[in-house]
Amino acid sequence: MSTPRTGHRAGASEPHHNDDFVAVPYLRQGQLISLIHWSNVGGEWKYTTILAEYLHRDEESWYLVINGQRARLDRSEWAIFN
Repeated sequence: MSTPRTGHRAGASEPHHNDDFVAVPYLRQGQLISLIHWSNVGGEWKYTTILAEYLHRDEESWYLVINGQRARLDRSEWAIFN
């Protein structure tokens, strides 16, 4: 298993997010997408994936529908999962 990337800012004028470093498919409103979240539990890396309906995104957040409910997830914690 590879270690996850950390989302840090390269510089004040150039914000970057986890998915800025990988090929992100063209995202359309209503499209189903998978997102992944990594966490360190007891010194071991674990991941969680979700399948959600894509609404849109901005610099900080993913806007989605998960299990019929609107949701906003932090882009610094959740990355596109191909």
